[in-house]
Amino acid sequence: MKSKWLLTISLSALLGMALVAPTTATMFAGSTVVVSPANERGWTSVPPGADTRPGGAVNFVFDSTAPSGKGALQLTTDATTAAKAQYMHAASVPLADVTDLSYYTRQVSASFAEGEASYQLPVCLGGVTGTTCNGFTTLVYEPYENPGLGTPGGVVIPNVWQKWDVSGGQFWSSRTATGGGSCNTVAGAGGAPFYTLAGLKAACPNAVVVGFGVNVGTFNPSYNVYTDLFQFNDTTYDFEPYEVATNKDQCKNGGYLTVKRNDGSGFKNQGDCVQYVNTGK
Repeated sequence: MKSKWLLTISLSALLGMALVAPTTATMFAGSTVVVSPANERGWTSVPPGADTRPGGAVNFVFDSTAPSGKGALQLTTDATTAAKAQYMHAASVPLADVTDLSYYTRQVSASFAEGEASYQLPVCLGGVTGTTCNGFTTLVYEPYENPGLGTPGGVVIPNVWQKWDVSGGQFWSSRTATGGGSCNTVAGAGGAPFYTLAGLKAACPNAVVVGFGVNVGTFNPSYNVYTDLFQFNDTTYDFEPYEVATNKDQCKNGGYLTVKRNDGSGFKNQGDCVQYVNTGK
């Protein structure tokens, strides 16, 4: 079964966040950023920035096998076909500047043998004019449509963490859209026609990426899938159930209320947090 995805995110909201937010690579150049329930770092699972629907859920879970830290992001859907789970981040990056995309996935269970969370890139194919997105669509990367790009294996392996080279893969388009001239996509509804980043960069020189994220779309019931170390250009997002204090700056300005010790326990005050960073106690 091919996974279907119907876009109903508020485009104006996503575009608005993208226009006022700094480019992600500028904010966290060459870094790994911990995303936790207490500090989502610009990510969201709810409207208007994302489109999680009844029956779908996004949670942070503990997983000792995760590729980094103590946990991962979990996306689930119930047995209904209307359920959907999505986690998104706004962006404002020319498609020409998008170079490195990857993520790790783990299928715990799914109604489709090779079901995983998809990698999402909402784009304005013809660029942005003021607050108008010209030629809006979402480019969708699905692991099972990219055999050979996963490590290990190359096909989806249940209950095994796999890394996917998204930037080298093929995407389907959520909409039939045009950015002018030869810059066009045809809605794939979960399958062909497929597009590559290289091909779209050549055909759509003005294209702008206005978001990125992960998704389990409608018509994908009974999914329980994990994702972690989501990379967009120079920034990798490490999804964790809590953020461990490793720098005294994390303790300042009330930060001690959101970070924790390695064992998950909290801090009484800023001084307690700073002491832990300095001594481990």
